Amino acid sequence: MKKDMFMLGLNHIGHDASASLVRGGEVIASAMEERFTRVKKCRDFPINAINFCLDYAGIDIDDIEVITYYMDPVKLFEERIIHYLGRHYPKSVPIFNDMLNRALEVKDVENEIREKLGYHKEIYFCEHHMAHIASSFFLSKYEKCAAISIDGLGEITSTVIADVEDNEIKVLKKIDFPHSLGMLYNAVTHYLGFDAIQDAGKVMGLSAYGNPETYLDEFRKVVLLKENGEYELNLDYFEYPFRRDVWISDRFIKTFGPKRDCDNPIEKRHKDVAAALQAMLEETYLHLANYAKKETGKEYLCLSGGVVLNSVANGKLLEKQIFKDIFIPPATGDDGTSIGGPLYYNFIVLKNKKRHPFKSAYLGPEYNEDEIVKAIKRFNLKHYKSEDVCSETARMLADNKIIGWFQGRMEIGPRALGNRSILANPSLGNVKEILNARVKFREPFRPFAPSILIEDVDEWFEYNHPAPYMLFVFKIKNEKQKIIPGVTHIDGSGRLQTVRKEDNKKYYGLINEFKKLTGIPIVVNTSFNVKGEPIVNSPADAIRCFLGNGIDCLVMGDYIIKKEDIRE
Repeated sequence: MKKDMFMLGLNHIGHDASASLVRGGEVIASAMEERFTRVKKCRDFPINAINFCLDYAGIDIDDIEVITYYMDPVKLFEERIIHYLGRHYPKSVPIFNDMLNRALEVKDVENEIREKLGYHKEIYFCEHHMAHIASSFFLSKYEKCAAISIDGLGEITSTVIADVEDNEIKVLKKIDFPHSLGMLYNAVTHYLGFDAIQDAGKVMGLSAYGNPETYLDEFRKVVLLKENGEYELNLDYFEYPFRRDVWISDRFIKTFGPKRDCDNPIEKRHKDVAAALQAMLEETYLHLANYAKKETGKEYLCLSGGVVLNSVANGKLLEKQIFKDIFIPPATGDDGTSIGGPLYYNFIVLKNKKRHPFKSAYLGPEYNEDEIVKAIKRFNLKHYKSEDVCSETARMLADNKIIGWFQGRMEIGPRALGNRSILANPSLGNVKEILNARVKFREPFRPFAPSILIEDVDEWFEYNHPAPYMLFVFKIKNEKQKIIPGVTHIDGSGRLQTVRKEDNKKYYGLINEFKKLTGIPIVVNTSFNVKGEPIVNSPADAIRCFLGNGIDCLVMGDYIIKKEDIRE
């Protein structure tokens, strides 16, 4: 096989379906299917994402030498269906058929790929957590490191600790379902009245409002940390191993109180449960990291898996300085396994040596000026082209306008990083209330992130570390918190995105212009979408979102549309 051959990575059937194109170990293009279908957490065969990847590279399916899939169907069937559910039959009846049908879908995925794509070359099935670890290590700058992958479950495994060096991933520890930090967080998310699969981030945000000490001792009875780096869940508190409609048991309710209905108010008890869950997760993070450090002796750590989207825990772990540094890719959830599969094949199976450390999260579709103007005209909107769009947008932000900011290639991962973003002035006292109520249509406690010029982090945050993918939370300096209430969490922290000119010249330029006007090198950055919808992809998506909520101005490329002009 050619060294610089094209490889296509796929993830579907599970949540966050995606496709990624890798050439010679370098990620060329990647996108989630939800951005095209407009169905959040889309599980469909990612035909739109595949077509985007091929079109971007100017190739067709015959140019692909290997397609990788993010799961091993044989292991999935044997480990999850036969060994786990079969062992617990008939107790597993409520969930058995659903899991069996899912496993059979995965088992038939080779035929599906060949039929839908007309593909006749190699298909490689990569173990789920190996795809996760590959997506972090082989995009990092490290030659060797410890690696931890944490999610709900792959084939059957929920957590992997590994020693990674050159072209080898040496697994040191596996923890299997139903013992799973991802399932724990999902279960408590459901208990708190949110969607178990989609809303873990809400619980992370809610945790800042509670007192962890109220229930932390009880959670230490739920999550048992063992001396050998493992953890176990006390399954007496849960029903999720066999019933996903319930998730938690009567014992959980007896300990923590009645389950919250989604329409009921959030009480102090709910906040305290969220805070204790978060604190327990952080303790377990530390437990896993200490074991990984002790067993590998490595200076660096790569993290991956859906649980690693918990930026609060990531920030706490980094500050402990168990490792010199930590790398987490922006697509660290299952969407990133379509990147990890080809990387695993390239570096582990083929043993290729040439690395391409990750440079940019902007790997999705891009729309040129003609496409932007065509979309604007289709909606018959008054618009104009700015001569200095960064300066003009900065002035609007300084005047407390809410901006829809649509630029360049779409980001990978679940967080907007300055190309598909809604922006606001962080010094505006009620900006959180405005954004949550008028723009995002979501819960009032949800926080917003600060995008900050990287050279100014030390002046504004207590911990100075690059965080380009919004995956770390650090404390904002006390004297600065009152200046930027729009991005200061109730506990004084912020989930920052550091912005370098080399990574995103236009977004950097905008923030820099805002700094010149206000003295603040920070803007509020939240994803360009409303509650329940994926982040916008196309100009038409952006326009529809803009017209349906409280965004004041839409900036696409150099073109500006003002809501006030539409109303005239």
